[in-house]
Amino acid sequence: MLAIKELLNSKLKFGLIALAIGLVVSLTMLMAAMSEGLISGMTGAKEALQGDVLVFQGDTQLSLERSLLSAADLEQIRKTPGVEEVYPVGHAMASVETATGSFDARVLGLGSHLEQLPIVEGAGGPLGPGEAIVDVTAKAEGVSIGDTVRLSPIDRELTVVGFTERRRYVMAPAFYVDMATWEDLYLASALAPVEKTSSAGADPLRDQFSGSASIAAVTMKGPRDAAAIQALAGRLGDRFEVTTPEKAAMAGNGMSVMVLAVDGIQVVSLVIGALVIGVFFYVTTLHKTGQIAAIKALGASNGYVCGQLILQVTILVAVAAVIGILLALGLGGAMPPAMAFEPQARSWLTSLVAVFLMGYLGSLFSLRAILAVDPASALNRAEN
Repeated sequence: MLAIKELLNSKLKFGLIALAIGLVVSLTMLMAAMSEGLISGMTGAKEALQGDVLVFQGDTQLSLERSLLSAADLEQIRKTPGVEEVYPVGHAMASVETATGSFDARVLGLGSHLEQLPIVEGAGGPLGPGEAIVDVTAKAEGVSIGDTVRLSPIDRELTVVGFTERRRYVMAPAFYVDMATWEDLYLASALAPVEKTSSAGADPLRDQFSGSASIAAVTMKGPRDAAAIQALAGRLGDRFEVTTPEKAAMAGNGMSVMVLAVDGIQVVSLVIGALVIGVFFYVTTLHKTGQIAAIKALGASNGYVCGQLILQVTILVAVAAVIGILLALGLGGAMPPAMAFEPQARSWLTSLVAVFLMGYLGSLFSLRAILAVDPASALNRAEN
């Protein structure tokens, strides 16, 4: 076929343009993988909570850091019509001190629902006092199975018994503990100033806090659609905020702005790819006007010539896609764990489809030029 013959006869020219498009494809793939990694690193621990809905304290804008539910609140949620099961989830911030340094972490209490954690190394639940299952990214900070790490400034220790995966929050590894351990850690952090001045003043606060949690994860009875969730929120009243784990994950911490920025970079890279393909094939088509006219004069239809162009674009973009994917995997593999490179087949497939569509869109200028070529011009050149 003419399209393939031309590609084989001009390997250097088409190879360079394939490399240029491949660089654009690699940028698109990197952005897609880093977008997935960013979302997972920022919200993984929050989004992965098992439950139909999460219940937050009212007027906290679905913030895990600001929400706090008392034991009475949890009991009210548990007795609300339409609720099948409730389990508390605790959240606290801490700095973890190891033999090699310190790093920020989030401590999450899950009580008896630790079975939802995918264990990649070590033991799972149930956990004893002071034991923790940690996101595997903490390994990069020097944490290993059996280590005892110190939390500051609350002066408490946790022993690592297992590792889980895709459980970070705000790019910090999550330490999962039982609710009793979380309650002790949370109170140690909140009451440290009180206990330093008067130990007697802290005991009433500890008693009042007993049985509390940051949020509640709820399994609903019957329908679990938007209408049912809204109805449950109405029954709970304004003192609580109700939403799905997916929506809660995207709330706060600037997630919407970050995702928009990364998506914008992907769109720009796709537009650049379309322009590269469009300009290259348009210039090439202009240089081949005489050849195209001659082919048409021999009886080739516009459809045949345009089909050859589309075939060239398809082959070129396919080669560029392979180059781009290999480059993206190579660069991603060289990134440190903190860079959050997490390629997902679905997002990469979407990016590939977008690359091909933009390639075809960029070739429209060349198609228009082909349709404008007059076969008579080849005859005129022959007569002259």
